[in-house]
Amino acid sequence: MTEIERRLRAAMHAAVDDEQPPANLLGSVRTRHRRHRTRTAVAGVAIVAAGAVALPPATSALRGPAPSSRRASSPARPPRAAPGTVLNSCGDQIAVNLPVGWRTTSVHVGPLWFVDLRQSTATYYGHSKVAIGGLVVNVLDAATAWVKVVGPAAGHFRFLFGPHDFAAGVGGRYALTAGENGVTFAGCSRGSPWPGESFSYVPGYTQFGGRYLIDKIPRQVSLDVWTAASKAPTRITFLVGY
Repeated sequence: MTEIERRLRAAMHAAVDDEQPPANLLGSVRTRHRRHRTRTAVAGVAIVAAGAVALPPATSALRGPAPSSRRASSPARPPRAAPGTVLNSCGDQIAVNLPVGWRTTSVHVGPLWFVDLRQSTATYYGHSKVAIGGLVVNVLDAATAWVKVVGPAAGHFRFLFGPHDFAAGVGGRYALTAGENGVTFAGCSRGSPWPGESFSYVPGYTQFGGRYLIDKIPRQVSLDVWTAASKAPTRITFLVGY
C-alpha cells in the first residue's frame, strides 16, 4: 500500500468512525480555496488603488491617449466543464507531497498523471453496496483535459470530484448516482500568482484530489481522456482491486 493510499484510507476511516478527520484532501481543498479567494480579493483592491493613482487628468483624457499607449489585454477566458463533466480548476487544487517514484505507479495521458492508478484499490464500508477509493490527479499548469467513464464500466464507476460530493461524509453513505461520469481538470496558469498560483509539491503541475465509487471489485475500468488539441480521445484501462 502506498503512502497516498494510507492517507486516503485514514481520512475515510476517521469519517466513518465519526471522529475528527485528519488534514485530508478535502481539508486541503477548502484551505487552498479560502486562501485563493482571500488573495484574489486583496489583488482586486490593489488593482483598483493602482488604477486611481495612474488615472490621468481630465484634460489629458480629452486629448486622447498618448501614441505609445497600448490597449490592455483582455482577461483569460475562465475554464468551463466539458459536457457531461464537473469542473476542477485552480481554486480546487490541493497540495500532496508525493513519494519518490510516484510516476512508476501512475498512468500518464497527455497533460494528466493519474497517481497510483496502476495499483488502485477501493474499500466497502459498513453495509454499503458500493466501494470507495481515492484518486490524486496531477495536471500540467495551464493545461485543460477532461476524462469520462466508457465501455462496460459505464454505470458501475463514478467520480467524486463535484463541489458538494462530501456533504454526507465519505463512509458508506453513497449510491452510484451520487457521483459523476466525468471530470474536467484545468491547471493553474503559468507564471502569475493572480489568480493562478499553484501550491503543488510537483513543480509545473496543479494537483487535484477526490474519490470514486464502484459497485463491484475487482473490476476493470476504461476512461477516455480528451484535450483541447486532440481530435480523438486516448483510452486507458485499469483494474480496481481490494
